[in-house]
Amino acid sequence: MYEQELPSNLDDFPNYNLKQSAESDKIIVDNDQKKKAAYQFMQSLEKNLRTKIGSPQQRIQTIAVSLELYDTIFNKIYCNTLYKETLFPLAETLEEAFNDEFDSITKLLFNESCYRHAFQSVQQQFNLQTSIESWQNYQLLFAALQQKQNIDLPLPPSWIWDILDEYVYQFYVSSRWRKLLKNDEINQLKNIQDFWNLEEMLKTLEAFYTQRNSSVQNTLQYLAFYSYLAAAKLHVMSGNFQVGYTLLSQIQHSELIIYSKSGGAYQSLFSYTGFCFLLNKEYKKANLTLTLIVNYFNKFKQLYTKSYQYDSLIKQHEKILALLAVTSLYYPEIEDNIITLLKESRNKLFEKYEKMLKYDLQVIGEILLQSCPKIINTIKNLKEFQTEQEVNPNEIIMDMKDKLLKEVLEAKKINEVEQVLSLYNQITFQHFNKLLPEKYISLYIQRNNVILNENSFESSILSKFWQKSKLLDIEIQNNIIHVKEVQINQRDFINQLAQMNANLEKTFLELSRNL
Repeated sequence: MYEQELPSNLDDFPNYNLKQSAESDKIIVDNDQKKKAAYQFMQSLEKNLRTKIGSPQQRIQTIAVSLELYDTIFNKIYCNTLYKETLFPLAETLEEAFNDEFDSITKLLFNESCYRHAFQSVQQQFNLQTSIESWQNYQLLFAALQQKQNIDLPLPPSWIWDILDEYVYQFYVSSRWRKLLKNDEINQLKNIQDFWNLEEMLKTLEAFYTQRNSSVQNTLQYLAFYSYLAAAKLHVMSGNFQVGYTLLSQIQHSELIIYSKSGGAYQSLFSYTGFCFLLNKEYKKANLTLTLIVNYFNKFKQLYTKSYQYDSLIKQHEKILALLAVTSLYYPEIEDNIITLLKESRNKLFEKYEKMLKYDLQVIGEILLQSCPKIINTIKNLKEFQTEQEVNPNEIIMDMKDKLLKEVLEAKKINEVEQVLSLYNQITFQHFNKLLPEKYISLYIQRNNVILNENSFESSILSKFWQKSKLLDIEIQNNIIHVKEVQINQRDFINQLAQMNANLEKTFLELSRNL
């Protein structure tokens, strides 16, 4: 248990700020009614976007309307019922059908959601034309948002993050399609002059995230901070692990409240950072980082049930839990409640975890590939898109898997140090060498006694949760290995109980205010 927990505001959870829409009671069956429903959605969206905000309270109310339109009406009702198996009509089609005209920002936001629905739910195979149109829509949308940076558009943080997260996801899908093309198919690409590519995407995101200012919380700032996180995801996805880690390591504790306003953003921040720690052989930091977000979401997951995102957040939660199970092989400190979550998981993770504890490399490799971030050989620039010959899109992720599987065998030897030394109060190096090579003692001590670096993530976030290792405490004197019992600081334990009690009282008080 930790004295503190990751920051958040109860008012930001969907179960507190998301209303049940009357749209759910409507029964719509024919195509004309479906098209009219989409048109009326656009009318409501534009009306809300045009609202002149005169006070903080009015801003809260206007964003609440946007959230209802986006989360409940469009995604939960329209995507799951009216258009569950069909494409949405684009904004231009609705303008023509109803002889109307909408603002450009309304059309671009609507079309972004339409293309997202196509990618995620409707089109079973990659569609080049849809990919090109979606890419162009994103470019226009981000340009329009740049022009409106002095206008505080009433968009909820969860919508802003979904836009950026989908931007990254569609790039992954489009890169995978491109890298799998046969050589005789590549000539067809020369006529395509504009397509997804890493260089342009990073420039677009950088134009937003260089304007970050945590002292201000408005649409532009959410866009700026979430663009920063999206850029880190892009680098990790493209195999630029160290660049992604560098970006993530600069995130400060004071900025967490901004990321917490979107459940998906919060999960991504900690899961990607934990993964980068794992790749950097900073196993204790990886373990702690992943544990923090698993415990956080497990505590608050019932406050997301009203949102259409609930199922995807649960899936991501289990994915992070699986990654934590893998990480615990490298640093075998795992809380009892994590074991319980593994036993209760939908994907029977505990059965796989038991096999991983026996160092079944096939199972470890499978769980690693299922739980790690999406990684692929991405399209670097437009020239590469048009000319690069057939390559293996999975080359980077398979190299990563092979690297970590090699390191887990090394971790196995380090973990065996504890099994050997737990039998002794002291043992000579000569005796120990008969059981394990001497170098593993140094590696064991080094791993368990790692210290935090001075970067923002470690010094301002992890430092609040950092604790002395609960593994064996070892001291070497005169070629004799002394094994000391790990002492539990009674005062720290009492302080933790007091802090837990205070947190519970605070939570109950906030809950009572919202009832």
